[in-house]
Amino acid sequence: MTKIKWVIFWVKVGLIAPVFATETSSLLQLSLEDLLNVKVISASKRNEVAEQAPATIYVVTEEQIKKLGLRDLKEVLALIPGVDISNNDFFLQGGQRGFIGSFAQSLILINGREMNNLIAGETFISNQFRTHNVKQVEVIAGPASALYGANAVGGLINIITKTADDMDGLEIQANYGAFDTREVSLLFGQTWGDLKLSGSVAYYQSQGADFSEFLSNTALVSPKAENNAYRHLPNKYGYSNPSSALPIHLSLEYQGYYAGLEYYRNDSGRGTASIQWDYHSSQDYRELAMPYLGYRWLNLLDDKLNIELEYRYYWEQFWGNHTESTSTIENPITGELLRDNVTLEDVHRFRGYYSNHNSRGSRKHWGLLSGNYRWNDTHYSSWGLDYVLSDIVSAAWSRTEGKHPALSEGNYQPAFKNHQWSIYLQDQSDWFNDKISLTLGARLVQHERYGRKLLPRYGVVYKPLEKTTFKALYGKSFREPTVFEINDNTAIRPMEMDTYELAWHQYWGEYVKNETVIFYNQAKNRITASDVLAFANEGSFNSQGLENRLSFKYQALTGFLNYTYMDEVTIENQGIKETVYDIPRHKANVAFIYDMNSQHSFGIVGTYHSAINTDYQGDKYRIDPYWVWDATWHIADLNVLGQTLEMEWILKNVFDTRYFHPEPRDANILQHVQPERHLMWQVRGQF
Repeated sequence: MTKIKWVIFWVKVGLIAPVFATETSSLLQLSLEDLLNVKVISASKRNEVAEQAPATIYVVTEEQIKKLGLRDLKEVLALIPGVDISNNDFFLQGGQRGFIGSFAQSLILINGREMNNLIAGETFISNQFRTHNVKQVEVIAGPASALYGANAVGGLINIITKTADDMDGLEIQANYGAFDTREVSLLFGQTWGDLKLSGSVAYYQSQGADFSEFLSNTALVSPKAENNAYRHLPNKYGYSNPSSALPIHLSLEYQGYYAGLEYYRNDSGRGTASIQWDYHSSQDYRELAMPYLGYRWLNLLDDKLNIELEYRYYWEQFWGNHTESTSTIENPITGELLRDNVTLEDVHRFRGYYSNHNSRGSRKHWGLLSGNYRWNDTHYSSWGLDYVLSDIVSAAWSRTEGKHPALSEGNYQPAFKNHQWSIYLQDQSDWFNDKISLTLGARLVQHERYGRKLLPRYGVVYKPLEKTTFKALYGKSFREPTVFEINDNTAIRPMEMDTYELAWHQYWGEYVKNETVIFYNQAKNRITASDVLAFANEGSFNSQGLENRLSFKYQALTGFLNYTYMDEVTIENQGIKETVYDIPRHKANVAFIYDMNSQHSFGIVGTYHSAINTDYQGDKYRIDPYWVWDATWHIADLNVLGQTLEMEWILKNVFDTRYFHPEPRDANILQHVQPERHLMWQVRGQF
């Protein structure tokens, strides 16, 4: 179907939809202010209205996730101002507010508990973060180290899951669609007096899009790579990228005691992440488990004091293989370069394997004592003391020892095992009849290897009028070196950054609200590759820009328009200034949800990226701009054989646009093609 025909089709749907508007749900009666009066917990570790929180925070609700057809965290993040993503069909690359790479400058949390991988401090967002059990996603743009410690530099992503208070019974969801994608999930919640039990489990499996045509076109993928005759391109040998994921969430509460588990297993190929001699047999396996337990003392001292004690244990293993190369196959035993009569068996024979499977795995112990005190109705303080013991095991690498090569002493370096303690304190108070809210906070970190860090945080929220709010914010944050960086330079230090923000929230009548944020980041001790050492602290990083979110509601139509402007991002070292590529100067999202009635709704999402400059093997290339549109038809209260169901039909890339994401990390590939138009279907029922 041509693009014109698709436009005519959606216009017809829009014209027919009002015919079905015979019943209006209570949700449709809410005002825009009621809809946006969302409570968040990430900004201050306590419930507060997002508009009044001392942070720039963007929220995607369960309602939006369903009606816009957002099936996993990758699709949610694509709609967040200030977040840049590059999807290579392996794990999500990108960052926030000028940081671009592996998301190492962002924290990912589930219900406030950190879930970055242990080996590299990355968010590692692949297929394991599904939306089947999500109540809302809260994304802080900007520093959060004062409350959350290391790596909350560009911001944080907090996934809030449903609890036993949100549901009573059992919910089953099934998905099926293009690329032989299948998913089934189970969500449950039950309360028996003081005992509350909730949890979820999902299994995701997909063959993935077929990128063989793209990968065979060296002019698009790798114009400077050595394309020898032996290279096994997908147009001749095929392409395969199967993936699966198993996330598990459990929570149990009883009279102040609680325990739970966050776990995922993610198994995938390596997508288009790098040039491969063989695109058929690559694998990356990740497993992370985080059980926790704790106790809450609530409503002490005349309902003013709350105290919480919690212990978390992290365990992680990973392994995989790849045949990345831009040049000739080398026999790792003899050093011979294989140029003639190379077979696929030769490629498999000299495949490289990485693994820490033959170890106890990486581990982290985390103890936290925290609390809050309500002085009066306008004065609130929160505090915390935590201790973290990390014991990281890196992966062995070999082309000769098979799937799980033996680990050496270098995989258990003393620098990989360290401890730290930190204490944070935050005070919030309202003044002048709640027109001004002041936030003063700081975290003091003492690390065994790199010493002491003080991370202050200041915020002023000023509400001169009922419909007008201003914010002035400052925060200091830092990113710890990863195991890979420490491995090459044990003297490496954390990167530190100062962030300044000004925000204006304004309701324009009863139908429109606008939020504008201007930010400036200045980082020092930037961690980068060096001519002398593989990694070192060199120079500074600067970024500045504007984020805007326009929310609207008119009768049955709701939605938002996001816009991000990024000024030139620069790094400076010894007086030499360079531009950071792979970040669009202009980025926008538009989303419409039209509730035809209480049963049927129709959602549209459009995403725009301006042209991007990318650095490929020392030269600058241009990646074209694009608009991409998705559509979702959501059906609620569908009666099938006496059972009430919900259903979504999701059409991704409606106009079959051919577009590309940049490659911010790997110099041997130019860009990543994105999936063609495809259809997904999902259904859920509660029992």
